[in-house]
Amino acid sequence: MVHRVKPNQRDMTPFEVAGAKVQVSDPIVGLSKNLAAGFTEYVAPSRYDWTFDYDEVFFMVEGYLEVHAADQKPLAFEVGDLGYIPKGTVSTIVVPEAALLVHMTQPAWRD
Repeated sequence: MVHRVKPNQRDMTPFEVAGAKVQVSDPIVGLSKNLAAGFTEYVAPSRYDWTFDYDEVFFMVEGYLEVHAADQKPLAFEVGDLGYIPKGTVSTIVVPEAALLVHMTQPAWRD
């Protein structure tokens, strides 16, 4: 089945993670949960540690964020940038003000 998500259908909900004020939505999830697509919005300055247990591709729509991954210089992402974070990456995510991004994860990052 083909899906379309309109801006008013994002259904953003708060996601509890220490150090961040963030809300997420995954309006598209593959039938076998092998893929998810949605939105991540940081609504305030945030800094938190996160280990990715999925591959993630994301596109920056608004704002700015940094990914500080182990054994790598920090990478900054701004509007229009496309990013990839491989499964198993241990990181610190830093958002100085606010940010909105579209994310795609494989497998779906949560049930």
